[in-house]
Amino acid sequence: MVIKKTTIVFSINVHENLNFLIKQIKDIEDNVLLDYVIIINANQYMFNAIANSTLLYVKANIELYPTYLEKIHGHGSLTKGIYLNMIHALKNYQFEYFVVLSSRNLFYNKLHKDNYKNMLKICQGVSYDNLNKDVWAWPMFLQTKLSKYIIANNLVFSTASVHHEGLTFDYESCVKVVEFFESHEDIRDEIFNFKGSVEEFALQCISLNLSGHYYNIGNWTSNDDSSNIHNLPSNRFVYKTYRR
Repeated sequence: MVIKKTTIVFSINVHENLNFLIKQIKDIEDNVLLDYVIIINANQYMFNAIANSTLLYVKANIELYPTYLEKIHGHGSLTKGIYLNMIHALKNYQFEYFVVLSSRNLFYNKLHKDNYKNMLKICQGVSYDNLNKDVWAWPMFLQTKLSKYIIANNLVFSTASVHHEGLTFDYESCVKVVEFFESHEDIRDEIFNFKGSVEEFALQCISLNLSGHYYNIGNWTSNDDSSNIHNLPSNRFVYKTYRR
């Protein structure tokens, strides 16, 4: 097997709108001035729609993950899709960064050779004792075997205001995430089947404890930032919008 080189691997979970996916890919082309590959993890509907389109034939740097995966909002299957793409990237590419995008992300800042190494790097975690357990979804997260492992080993949690849109790992962090899940299959399998939004928590915590950091190029929003992009931070790159 020939390992290809690229600067960035974009991982996208998609599930409903081929036209918006095409728009999203064009947006990446216009705003990412670096070598990159896009790996798409699709459900059955989108897998068939993409496979029967011309998308994969006219775009050499776009890959459809070889099998489809049904994913549910607010469920560990979203994390599984990201993880499968991460494994695929490690097997096929030598890359610098693995960037997680949702199927609602677009760019508002260009990513290029002079700024891509200045992505927001998150190195600070919080101990269980200092965790604000009433905020957001922490009560749900703390039920997982991963959380119990973190507590039992005096490790740290990622910050309370986390999100996965724009979540980024360097190559070595990806290796460590995969090694951790391969060594703790019970934790991995529970995360992938957990009824909760563990994509906002799991991989971040693993990378923070094993690598000491992760990155995020996205902005938190529960809705739509498209009318407010001029006020978004200059050190981040993507926002979340409606698929239309």
